[in-house]
Amino acid sequence: MRKGPALPALAVVVALLALSRHAGKQTAELPDLRGMTLRAAQLTARDAGFRRLAGTDALDRHRIPMLGSNWRVCSQRPSPARHSLTTPVTVRVVKTGEACPRRP
Repeated sequence: MRKGPALPALAVVVALLALSRHAGKQTAELPDLRGMTLRAAQLTARDAGFRRLAGTDALDRHRIPMLGSNWRVCSQRPSPARHSLTTPVTVRVVKTGEACPRRP
């Protein structure tokens, strides 16, 4: 029975699990992204440490926001506050020049 390589491999697995649990507990302040272009919002969120940012059409026309500089952020979820860095951020956007939808 060989025991040599199994011990270092087990130590690596334990260390990786500890790091992943630690990373999930890290938080940062999510800024207010409203009014920014989609591209600026992406960069701002990324600079704050958030990596999961999605843009959706605020007018529900099923358009896909491709060129970030042509879209403006109307709202965001979650709201600006301190959140886990693994929290997904969703911004609702309209094309530049369009009005944001009114809240009900």
